[in-house]
Amino acid sequence: MNRSTCLILLGAALSLSGCDSSRAPSFQLSEQSQELSGFAQEKVQGELEAGFGTPSELVVWPQLEVDFGQYTGTVGKIGPRPGTLKVGASDSDGLSPASTLASISRLGELRGAAIVVSTAQPGVTPLESGESTASDVGPDATEKADVYRVASYDVESRLLSVVNAAGTPAQLSMAEGDTVKIVGGVLQDGRNLYLRHCMHCHGVSGDGEGPTAQYFRVRPRDYRQGVIKFTSTKATVPRPSRDDLFRIVKLGVPGTYMPSFMLLPDDEVKAIVEYVRWLAMRGEMERKLNAWLSLDYSQAAVQDTLENSSVAEIRAGFDEVWADESSGNIERYGEELQMDWQEADKPESVVNPILPRTPVSSESIKRGRDIFVGTKAKCASCHGETGRGNGPSTEGINDLPGQPGVKADKAGLFDIWGNIVKPRDLTTGVFRGGRRPIDIYRRVHSGIKGTPMQAFGTTLNEEEIWDVVNYVLSVPFNDSSNVH
Repeated sequence: MNRSTCLILLGAALSLSGCDSSRAPSFQLSEQSQELSGFAQEKVQGELEAGFGTPSELVVWPQLEVDFGQYTGTVGKIGPRPGTLKVGASDSDGLSPASTLASISRLGELRGAAIVVSTAQPGVTPLESGESTASDVGPDATEKADVYRVASYDVESRLLSVVNAAGTPAQLSMAEGDTVKIVGGVLQDGRNLYLRHCMHCHGVSGDGEGPTAQYFRVRPRDYRQGVIKFTSTKATVPRPSRDDLFRIVKLGVPGTYMPSFMLLPDDEVKAIVEYVRWLAMRGEMERKLNAWLSLDYSQAAVQDTLENSSVAEIRAGFDEVWADESSGNIERYGEELQMDWQEADKPESVVNPILPRTPVSSESIKRGRDIFVGTKAKCASCHGETGRGNGPSTEGINDLPGQPGVKADKAGLFDIWGNIVKPRDLTTGVFRGGRRPIDIYRRVHSGIKGTPMQAFGTTLNEEEIWDVVNYVLSVPFNDSSNVH
């Protein structure tokens, strides 16, 4: 994370003015963070707030692979009150002025705020003392710009009220005709929609611990590891694409408590997707910080060190390590997040078979069953010979997902979130990741991420995978034990 940029963006955070801080939602540190020593926890908390903010004050960190949202317009008039201006939409947005202003009004209507980045024309008086000047703030921004916050937007008068970092009316260094960019609207829209539709199951922090989660047999997804089970991406690509998340939100996950949000407009679903990605990146950043600090500065490690050192000495050593290494590590972690999530959206990362689907026939179905019960793929070891999800692996002691050689402490199959999982009962015809042939092809090819369902893309060729697809889709309609 570029330290100077971070400080400027933190000062220009998206805020919910007027929130009761005692009741405002807050991000909770993970269980791993809570195992760190107190002083290490403070640093982790501080870095997460600097890079991501709080649920009420979001921070735009441009390095992240997130569509924060950017609306461009021109200043129509300054005033009539200090820190107010009228703004119209620019044709370059590809949106009508009405569409752009409607997006802004949603922010104002919900008492939200967005960053206003103004590109002042030459000769305009510079910002008052104490204001911040930033470069490379927000998507596609390269010019020098003045950074403010939107305090409110009045739909009828079309007046933006703009404040400085201290929250007081800004002395605007703008003139009529200047370009104004409002950055962060999509993220904030996604936050508002997430809190309305998703938080009660997935939790404020995206940890799957919302207030209703305790009543579910199938736990809501914990985003913090950046892992989503059902994706179209290759096994070697760890993150979901935007299309994957969009489809899950739109269609839901059959057989679970995840409903379809088909009635939500596409732009609202896309905003939720961006916020979920952002939450996942926040969780991943926390995990990376924990992996760095836990070896020497967990509570247990500090307790062991106390045999030879005082608390003051340990803290002094920690402060020195933090001063020397934190900036470089955080910047590297940000680059890793950027690359991982960018990779998921590349066309070449999606599993697209070259061969078309093998026509459904008794011969193809029989070949698929032979592979299913045979030793090449060993599907029946988990799903059972008749596909009822009762294979012998469900009663044995198995390796933990992603940890070869590390056995679970009890019988059954587990996912990376620690939940016991039952292989899909194929006879029900319910396929959580979608029942299209291409959906099932991709699950056989790439596996189900975070679970024991492994990838067979290097074990089976395309024709064999299509035969397995044809067999799997036939199971609900046939007595699979009688296929010969």
